Amino acid sequence: MKKFSSLLSVLLLCSLVTAASAQGTDSLRYRRSSLYTILISHPNLEMDDEIVEAFMALETPDKYNNHDLSVKVVTTPSKNRNMTKTQVNNFLNRNHVAKRLVSKWFSRNKETGAFDPQLVLDRGMYDATAADVSMAAYGVRGVSGLADRGYELIGNTFVVANDIQYIDHKANADAAAKALIFIGVLADIITGNSDDDGGGAFTQLATLGAAISSMIAGFQVNITSHLYQLDWSDSLADKFYGEYYYSVSELGPEAEQKKAAYEKDRETFKLKYVGSYKAKSNKPVLRGLYNDVDVFRKVLARALDKNIVMLQKKYDQFKVKVPLNSVEPLTAQIGMKEGVRPQSKYEVLVPVFDEATGKFRYNRRGVIRPVPGKIWDNRYMAAEEQAVGSTLQATEFQVVSGSKASFTEGMLIREIK
Repeated sequence: MKKFSSLLSVLLLCSLVTAASAQGTDSLRYRRSSLYTILISHPNLEMDDEIVEAFMALETPDKYNNHDLSVKVVTTPSKNRNMTKTQVNNFLNRNHVAKRLVSKWFSRNKETGAFDPQLVLDRGMYDATAADVSMAAYGVRGVSGLADRGYELIGNTFVVANDIQYIDHKANADAAAKALIFIGVLADIITGNSDDDGGGAFTQLATLGAAISSMIAGFQVNITSHLYQLDWSDSLADKFYGEYYYSVSELGPEAEQKKAAYEKDRETFKLKYVGSYKAKSNKPVLRGLYNDVDVFRKVLARALDKNIVMLQKKYDQFKVKVPLNSVEPLTAQIGMKEGVRPQSKYEVLVPVFDEATGKFRYNRRGVIRPVPGKIWDNRYMAAEEQAVGSTLQATEFQVVSGSKASFTEGMLIREIK
C-alpha cells in the first residue's frame, strides 16, 4: 500500500504544475461524482423505439463525470415497475456491473489485467483547488492527501436506471385518427378523386397541421429513476490495492495470480440501492422545435434532469457541488437544469484536511441564494425556446449569511434545504 501511495505522490507532483496553471482559466475544475445512466426499454410498449433513440442521443449531465459502460439499454417485457426494478437488480448483479465500474476507474487492460491510475488522477485534479496545490507544495504528506482525495471519488460513483414509458392519452389517439382522415381527403383532392375543386385544401391542411401539432405537443412520459451507489469502503479499497492491483510494469507470475483472483471474485464488489423517484414529464413548449425528434429529445432531457434534481434533493450523497465562477458579481454555472429556483439556498464550502481521518471535509463559509430575475435557464433547448434567462451564462447569487469578502472564486457551493 505504501509503494502504491508513493507512486501516486510522484505522479501527482508531476501534475500539480498543470493543475495550478489551469486554475484561473478552467472554471469547471472541481469535484464531480461519476455517473452511469441506463435506459429500461419496453419493446412491447408504444413509442419505445422513439424513446430509445432520443435517450441515446442525450449526453451525461455535465455536473457529473461520464462513467458509462458499453451497455446503455436494458430490455424488459414487463411494464410493472416493481418487476422492472427486480429485473434491473438482476442485470446489475448478473453482469457484475460494480466490478466493471471499478475496472473502468483503473482502465484495466482486458488482456494483461493490469491497472492504470491515470483516470483517477485526472479526475482527482478536478478537485485540486489553489489552496490544495499550496498545501501540497509543503511536503509529501500534502501530496499524499491530495492523492487520497482523488481516490475518494471512486465511492461517489452512481448508476441511474431510468424506466421511461409513454403516456398514451386518448386525446392524442383521437387527433391521430382525424389526421389520417384529413390525409385521405387531401389525397383525393390532389388525385382528382373528389368533387372539391381544391379550394378547401388549405383549410384542411391547416387543420391537419393543428391535429399533428396537438399530438406532438401532448407527448408525455412517465419516468421512474432508480439510484444505486458503488460500495467502496476503506477495507474494500485496501483489499483491492493489496490483492488485485498491479501495473503494466509489474507483469509476471505474481501479477498472473492477482489477475486470476480478480476475475474469479464475484462477491466483493457491489452496488447498493439508494432510492427511486417517479415523475411525469411536462408538455413541451413547441417554440424552436421543427420536428418530432426534437420534441422527443426535449421532453426526455428535461424529464431526466428533473428526476436527477429530485434524487439529489432526497439523497445527500448524490448532491453535486459546483464552483463559484466569480465573486463580483457572485455567480456559479448552475441554473434551472439543476433545479435552481428563487427560494433555493446554497452553502459555500471550503475543503479542509482532517488530520484525524486523513481525509478532507468541507467547512461552511456562508449561505447564498439566487438573485430574482438572474437565474440562468440552461435547460435543454431553452435558447431555441427563447426562454427567459436563457441568454445568461450563469446564475447570480446574493449573500444570506457569512461575509462575501471571505468568498473566493473556485469555492464550492451545495444546495441545502
